[in-house]
Amino acid sequence: MNHLTDQELIAQARTGNDAAFEVLMRRHLQPIFRFILRLSGDAAVAQDLAQETFIKVWKNLKKFNPAKSFKVWLFTIAKNTTFDWFKKRRALPFSTLEDEEGTSPLENLADQTPLPDELFQKRETHTALTVALNNLQPKARAVVLLHQIEDMTFQEIADALDEPLNTIKSRYLRTIANLRKALFEGLK
Repeated sequence: MNHLTDQELIAQARTGNDAAFEVLMRRHLQPIFRFILRLSGDAAVAQDLAQETFIKVWKNLKKFNPAKSFKVWLFTIAKNTTFDWFKKRRALPFSTLEDEEGTSPLENLADQTPLPDELFQKRETHTALTVALNNLQPKARAVVLLHQIEDMTFQEIADALDEPLNTIKSRYLRTIANLRKALFEGLK
C-alpha cells in the first residue's frame, strides 16, 4: 500500500479503509511534526498538535477537494491548529530550532562551505540567526519555514496560509531583509 499515491490513499480512506489512512498519516507525520515544532518550540506541544491535525484530517477527509493539493490542505490544517494554540496561550513562545543533535534547519540558510577565517564566526552567526528568527511574528516565521525548510512554493504557502500570493512574497522578502539586518546588527 506504500506504493500508492496520496490521491489513491485518500480515495481508499474515504471508503473507510483505515489502513490507507494510516499509510497517508505515516507518510506526512514527520514534515507536519517538524513544522509545528518549529512554530511552537515545544516537542510535547508539537506531538499533541500533530495528533490533533491528523484527527481533523481524518474527520474532514470527505470534504477534501481531490483537485487541490493534499500537501497544501494538510499544512493549512497544521498551521490553523498551531495558530489556534497560540491564541489560546496568548503568550507566543519562540523555539531555539535545534534538534536533539544540536543542529538547526537554519544552517541551510548559511554558507555550508565557510572559508577558514569564517569558521570562528559561524557559531556566532548561527546563534544570531536563531535569535532573529525566534523574534519574528508567527506568520512571518511560518512563511520562512515553509519556503526554506519544507520547500513549498510561494503559491503553496499562499494557499496554506489562505493569503494572497503577493502578500506572501512581500512578507517573505521583508522577513528575509529583516533577518539580514538583525543578523548584521547581532554580529556587531
